[in-house]
Amino acid sequence: MKLTVGAKIGAGYAVALLIIAVLGVASYRNASGYEEAVQQRAQGYQVIDNLAATLSTMQDAETGQRGYLIVGADRYLEPYNSASVNVYKVLQNLKDLVGSNAEQQRQLDQLHTLINAKFDELKETIALRQTKGFQAAMEVVQTDRGKKVMDDIRAVITDMNRQEKAVLDQRDVDVSIKSNAAIHTIVYGIPIAFVVLALLGFAIVRTITHELRDGISRLAASASEILATTTQLAASVVQTATAVSETTATVEEVKQTAQLTTEKARYVLDSAQKASNVSTVGRSAVDDTVQGMHRIQAQMESVADSIVRLSEQSQAIGEIIATVNGLAEQSNLLAVNAAIEATKAGEQGKGFGVVAQEIKSLADQSKQATAQVRTILGDIQKATSAAVLATEQGSKAVESGVKQTGDTGESIRLLADSITEAAQAATQIAASSQQQVAGMDQVVVAMESIKQASTQNVTGTRQAEEAAKSLHVLGLRLGDLIGSHRVAV
Repeated sequence: MKLTVGAKIGAGYAVALLIIAVLGVASYRNASGYEEAVQQRAQGYQVIDNLAATLSTMQDAETGQRGYLIVGADRYLEPYNSASVNVYKVLQNLKDLVGSNAEQQRQLDQLHTLINAKFDELKETIALRQTKGFQAAMEVVQTDRGKKVMDDIRAVITDMNRQEKAVLDQRDVDVSIKSNAAIHTIVYGIPIAFVVLALLGFAIVRTITHELRDGISRLAASASEILATTTQLAASVVQTATAVSETTATVEEVKQTAQLTTEKARYVLDSAQKASNVSTVGRSAVDDTVQGMHRIQAQMESVADSIVRLSEQSQAIGEIIATVNGLAEQSNLLAVNAAIEATKAGEQGKGFGVVAQEIKSLADQSKQATAQVRTILGDIQKATSAAVLATEQGSKAVESGVKQTGDTGESIRLLADSITEAAQAATQIAASSQQQVAGMDQVVVAMESIKQASTQNVTGTRQAEEAAKSLHVLGLRLGDLIGSHRVAV
């Protein structure tokens, strides 16, 4: 398995750290052992001192008791009183010092019992001296009970001193051993570690240097290729950025065009809605016109019927006038005949002649009136014929107008439907144009983002080009450094 440069350096550091850790652990253990041995030795001396203090305190108590027994003055009890307090403090210190040593704890318990017994004896003699006098107290002293207890206290303290001194001798040996071990670790371990680390560093440096030479050669070649590629990429990115800028401008123009289209679509929508409203109104007007034309057609038909009836009545009047004219001619003829007959009759027929004359005059007037009526009736018939012809033409014109009005209404209806569809289409176009404007806004934002990204790409590519140049220079410098190092080796 081939290790990388970092792994080799890491392995070298790991070995160095391991050696340092081993030395540190060994030194720490030796130093800790040495410190512990020194502390234990100091603790042993404290135990011996406290044992001596215990014995000395008990002796002070015994001295105070004897002085009081002999003299009987309370001032001689001061050593006793101080000892009765201090001795128990010393015993507590001894218990704290011996700790978990079971044998010494047992001896301390024995010593504590003996001290209590000794103080009981001292209290008893002092009390007897105070109450019964010197002789009573001396009788207790002469039983040697106090002396025996005191001898036992000395024996226990002596035995504990002997054991503690033996322990101290052993601890002195341990201190010496721990001290020598720490010195040997420092004196021999550090040079050995230095030699091992120097050899290991030399081996790692040679290995890494050899690999770095090959890597730097490849790095120099790759840096040259990267530099060339980066230069081409920089030119391409600049062109891309230019194209993106042009595209952004084009999109902005398209956006403006879309906005204009939206405005036009809204204008068309408004116009279509207005035209739809106008066509609706026009359609209603055409419907009203068609209804009006139908009413005119009905009136024209009524007028035509009246004129026809008038023409028929005019013909009847003409026949009556002919009859009246015939009667007038006959009356005139009868009046002539009557005048002739009246002339023949002479005086008898004179009155009849006058009547005949009047009848003739009336007949002439009737004939004249009939001629005038015939003339008027002729004019009426001519006017009636013209009116009939005009009425027929008017009826045909009204019928044609009704048809044209119906066609116009249908055309306006179709136009209204077309305008409505156009209005709906204009609404859809306006909505689509609005969506197109919104889409163009999004496209503009996206193109701005692309433009910014292109600008960043240009900057990044230039930085990459500079980095490639720096990498190429660094490869050359590393090659020089590795070459110099090899010469030095």
